[in-house]
Amino acid sequence: MPYLRAFSLLVMAITWVTGGHTSRSPFSAPGSLAAEPVTILEWRLPEYKPRKADAPRARLGGQSRGMEAGAPVLIALVPDHIAFTVKNDPTLCWYQSLHTSRPMVLTVVDSRGIRPILEQSLPSPVRHGIHCLRPRDYGVEFRVEESYRWYVTVVMDPNRPSRDVVAGGMIERISLDEACALGMPCPSSTCDTDGIYRSADSGLWYDAIACLVQLIEQESDKERLRQMLDHLLHQSGVHLPGESSP
Repeated sequence: MPYLRAFSLLVMAITWVTGGHTSRSPFSAPGSLAAEPVTILEWRLPEYKPRKADAPRARLGGQSRGMEAGAPVLIALVPDHIAFTVKNDPTLCWYQSLHTSRPMVLTVVDSRGIRPILEQSLPSPVRHGIHCLRPRDYGVEFRVEESYRWYVTVVMDPNRPSRDVVAGGMIERISLDEACALGMPCPSSTCDTDGIYRSADSGLWYDAIACLVQLIEQESDKERLRQMLDHLLHQSGVHLPGESSP
């Protein structure tokens, strides 16, 4: 059954990349708090500059049309193209619209095949809001210059993978040597506001978002950090219903 679910995820991803998904995301409606234009404050907001602007579509999920009652909407906090990190233990983040006690699974698939290198059940229940996980916590490290697809799944029916609620994206790791040579944040261990600006400007999406979520949880200046997070998400085409704070 795990391989069946992984195969189902791969088919969904291929359909998405080739344009099979035509549903428009409902979260850009005027009534959605996070869809409103971000107020430009006195401080400079971070600007995300993709490393590969012409990359194929890579974001999966976020649609609510046709979903059964009580099923949460999942939205991967990723741009709609492959995004980058310099970390071997990057953080993967998503938004969940509803609290759920249904089984949830984190899946990671490398570029070599459809069998997952990670298929990890998540502790239940899972509350609504923003969540982040590190595959390294489950024994998986990302290799340099290797691309991966990752998914978070709510299992609605264990015997019918087609009913699963799924969201995910793509990630690729840049070597630290290459990052240093290109003037990217190097080393990459420090998480502060300056690091967020530098990561976003260098196209290191995953590093910028992970640091922002971490600081929102730890720092007192949450409003400013939330403005920064919303601004980056809007640049990538991600619009969350209601507040986007973790």
